[in-house]
Amino acid sequence: MYCFGQAATLRGSMTSDTPNADQAPQDAAVTSGSADDAPSVSVVIPVGRADEDLRHQLAALAAQDYSGPWQLVISLNTDSRQERTQLDDLLAEHSFDEVHVVDSSDVRSAAHARNTGALAAGGDYLIFCDGDDIADERWLSVMVEALDEHDVVGGHLDESLLEIDGQQDWRPPATPGSLPTFLGQPFLVSANMGLHRRHFEESGGFDTSLIRCEDVDFSWNLIEKGLELTYIPDAIIHYRHRRGLRPMMQQHYLYGRGFSQLLARRSVPGEEKRTGLSSLKPNNQAVKKKTPVYYCRRGSIAAGRVVGLIEQRLGQRAKRG
Repeated sequence: MYCFGQAATLRGSMTSDTPNADQAPQDAAVTSGSADDAPSVSVVIPVGRADEDLRHQLAALAAQDYSGPWQLVISLNTDSRQERTQLDDLLAEHSFDEVHVVDSSDVRSAAHARNTGALAAGGDYLIFCDGDDIADERWLSVMVEALDEHDVVGGHLDESLLEIDGQQDWRPPATPGSLPTFLGQPFLVSANMGLHRRHFEESGGFDTSLIRCEDVDFSWNLIEKGLELTYIPDAIIHYRHRRGLRPMMQQHYLYGRGFSQLLARRSVPGEEKRTGLSSLKPNNQAVKKKTPVYYCRRGSIAAGRVVGLIEQRLGQRAKRG
């Protein structure tokens, strides 16, 4: 059985049902590998559904041109036996150096799933992607090469391969030739990021108590520790957006609530903590043109931020009694 070594407890992620770093969960599936030949690279994927999107991503990962050994860690964020059976069937279609399936179903959260996967991972480099996107065939090679030179990296999210007809202009670019920013500070997108595991452990991982924006919070923690977030344009993940106007508006409304929750708890790196209406300052991402959908999206974020601000103020008053 693979030896994982010791890892730090991560914020908001460890419960009595979560396997610790020295004990593999009972449902872990491991093929080949040992403590003596542990891969230095682990790719962590949070998975809620074993569907066709995941099939495409697994096929893309199996076709990577990276020549070194690496470990695939799938953090299964559902206790459905059907999903687990479907996942096993999908994995059987490919041959990876090592596969570890870890149960993260005790808390339904992608952030929790990533934390649990990171705790189970054996690599010195932790590289994250999502199950509904598609990794370019050179993605892993480029990410590993980048981590040989840098502490923390974020890759490029290509939105053309999986674009939805009619939705091309609905959103600003996910990675506009650089890492995205919020209020002037860059952040990593958890769908395409990598770092040395010691930095992940020292940062405390992703905060699972946040509604959204845990990747922004995680990135800012790294920045405040003096680490530079480096953009790697050739590390390409083909990114999948949600289909339809209503799902997009719901998603961005939750982003807005998450922004307010984040700013109620912490300051932007290098700034004093924002309070009151100053915490509602818009992000002002650049777009090619301002369509009616643009205003729907912005309005959803703004509504979420107002609701989030009210929620945070009411919560603070309740705590004061």
